Amino acid sequence: MLKANIFPAALLAGCFLTGILIYLFAPAGDTPSSAAPTTTPASKKEMTPELIQFKKDLIRDMRRTTQTNAVILRSTLCDTLPEGHVSCLGRVTWQLPGEEWPVDAQGKRLEPLATIFVPDLPGVPEPLRKMALITIFAPTDAWAEDMNEKPQLGCVIRVYPTLEGLVPCSYVSEEVKTCLLTPEAVANDMPIYPGIGGGDEWWPEFRDMEELCDIDYREEVCEEVYDTHKIGGYPSFLQDPPKFPAGFAFSLQITYEPDAGLLIGDCGNYYFYYNAEKNEWRVYADFG
Repeated sequence: MLKANIFPAALLAGCFLTGILIYLFAPAGDTPSSAAPTTTPASKKEMTPELIQFKKDLIRDMRRTTQTNAVILRSTLCDTLPEGHVSCLGRVTWQLPGEEWPVDAQGKRLEPLATIFVPDLPGVPEPLRKMALITIFAPTDAWAEDMNEKPQLGCVIRVYPTLEGLVPCSYVSEEVKTCLLTPEAVANDMPIYPGIGGGDEWWPEFRDMEELCDIDYREEVCEEVYDTHKIGGYPSFLQDPPKFPAGFAFSLQITYEPDAGLLIGDCGNYYFYYNAEKNEWRVYADFG
């Protein structure tokens, strides 16, 4: 999810266009008023002090424009969970009275994948702020060690708007070892690469600036990609992003956890998208 104060593409382009024309398109010895535009990349021109400073400012603004808030969930293997409302992987520990272990269409029990208490922290997407607890069950073959196989989807996602009335339960995965998930707010989550995982509306301008100013996004702009369990922020896609209908926004990510036995193909991830208007979830698996 993107911060509300992120510059739209048109504003970005307008902010930088004048500087690009002045510093990149002006042949040596010409003043900006007499310069004729060229298509010479910055790497082919002499890096004057003015151009070096302009490039630094551009990288800074690209970084600030792209960074967003997220809540990462740091995992720790544990045999016994602390008491109370704690998030975890490999178990579902709370439910409403009368709820039972969910099964698939063949009557086979689904694996308890995660219990996630939604923290009151910056970075939690607005629709999820109306949720107190999310529990996720997945098919037993949802993750595959054999790379000739693909994990199967078919998750059951239970959402609770309040903790009032919930009772403890103990659904323990036979496949995934228990991990405690500890939330931590971050303010600098970024896409793994331009146009992958968000920001499509302004990436064309970014790509033009990368070429004109000889900027490498991964090396010079991108500071931090949280390829881990997280709420909000950017999905850490390894393959092409999914094509979901309008209204579904990225909300939650669960990544491979080799020490816990959660492989999801070869270092893949689960991405959970939520449509608040329809109260529906979509799940996408990236197999690595």
